[in-house]
This record gives sequence, structure tokens and C-alpha cells, in this order.
Amino acid sequence: MQTDNSDLKRVLDRQNELLEDNNKILHKLHRYELINFWSKMVWFALLIGVPFALYYYVLEPYFEAFGSSYETFNAGIQEIPGIKSFEEFMKAYQESQNK
Repeated sequence: MQTDNSDLKRVLDRQNELLEDNNKILHKLHRYELINFWSKMVWFALLIGVPFALYYYVLEPYFEAFGSSYETFNAGIQEIPGIKSFEEFMKAYQESQNK
């Protein structure tokens, strides 16, 4: 009877060690996933925010200093070959979707 108790105690001790190791691994995984999530959020915020900040703080003062405006910039863009046909295609596509 004594051997059964010692075997059971040994098995329970081993089970306890495995549970503690498993808990440590799960905490490491959770920490890694949190860091990964927030680093991705910061990365996407930078990808979205930097172009807007670049335009607002860097390019817009130059446009205003040289007397240019969005209308002048847009008129220059309209001179690119294929832009007008692309806009016409998009308008036709939107009209077909609205019907």
C-alpha cells in the first residue's frame, strides 16, 4: 500500500512540474502575442499617418510658398495620359453599380 502512495505522489509531483512549465510557456506566448499585436498597430499607424504628416508639414508649405494650390496640382495631374479615360471608366463603373 505504501508503494502505491509513493507512486501516486511521484506522478502528482511530475504532473505539477509539467503544469508549471506549461504555465510559464503560456505566459511567454501571451506576452509575445501582445508585443506582436501592438507593434503591428504602431507599424500600420505609421504607414497610414506618415504620408499625411509628410504632406501637411513638408509639402503643403512649399505648395503655398510657390503659389500653387491643390487645383494647380490637380490640373497638372489631369495632363497625364490616360487619367481622363480612367476617370471616365470609374464614373461609368460607379453608375453601373448604382443601378
